[in-house]
Amino acid sequence: MARGWLVLRSTRFLVLGLCLCSIIIIYLTSCSLQDGQPITPKESNISCQKDHDNKSWGRHKLAVLVPFRNRLEELLEFAPYIHRYLNHQKIRHDIYVINQIDGYRFNRASLINVGFLESNTDCDYIAMHDVDLVPVTDGLPYTYPVEGPVHVASPELHPIYHYKKFVGGILLFNRFHFIKINGMSNRYWGWGREDDELYVRIKKAGLNVTRPQGITTGYKTFKHIHNKIKRPRDNKRYFNQTILTGRLDKETGVTNVRYKIDSKTKMVIEGAPVTFINVQLECNTVLTPWCLKPEDQVELRRKLGLPMPKFK
Repeated sequence: MARGWLVLRSTRFLVLGLCLCSIIIIYLTSCSLQDGQPITPKESNISCQKDHDNKSWGRHKLAVLVPFRNRLEELLEFAPYIHRYLNHQKIRHDIYVINQIDGYRFNRASLINVGFLESNTDCDYIAMHDVDLVPVTDGLPYTYPVEGPVHVASPELHPIYHYKKFVGGILLFNRFHFIKINGMSNRYWGWGREDDELYVRIKKAGLNVTRPQGITTGYKTFKHIHNKIKRPRDNKRYFNQTILTGRLDKETGVTNVRYKIDSKTKMVIEGAPVTFINVQLECNTVLTPWCLKPEDQVELRRKLGLPMPKFK
């Protein structure tokens, strides 16, 4: 037990150490950027503004929620870029990186629920934002979503996912509507499907998803910076996961997500203020045993008389 605790702590400090070292190296950069289209992450033409919370920009404020685990390279590109992009649109905003440090499989939906609860109350709307997806076209809507959720990374624009019910990548919610649907399901451990369940929640609540209009850049609207070889997807299904995550979850959501905050650290990444939240999610292995990584399933499978999982 002590050894596991030491590994957990060491991993946490390693991530923070790498972040801080990288920040020191890239903290000061020249800002001689101009407006224009299209916008590219590497050679951005968004004007460099330091004020991300200028009250003259309006009364609404956005919390950018970034579910995170082992994506340091992507974060170092994403944070300063989205900060400049939002400043260019004069969107008041805070960036929250919700870092899962427990030993369970990744749970994007629960991390978004945690980010919603832990973000400042002066942020009256949120953007669920993948760290590996950045907008490269100007004019995408990050303004306050009045009528219902706004899917910025729509199927017509996302470089990979094009089915009509897709609501992943980047999705905006005002706080009232997110509470109305009880946030996202906490049952989705591993990669995928949590967005499909979210779409059902939205429809059940009588809300309509709106998407960007007048964008002519199609599938080149975003840059997807995911490396499939370096970042393999954890999309295996274990136990009865496929059955129980293939339908609407009426029991879990933002009101009962279970977690502990290990630490909160404010940092600046190339001019972008970021709140880095280390989170330990909790899992009921009776209700959702698929939260366990394959190598941690051996004892439970032995008790249930199930075949052993394959793992490296």
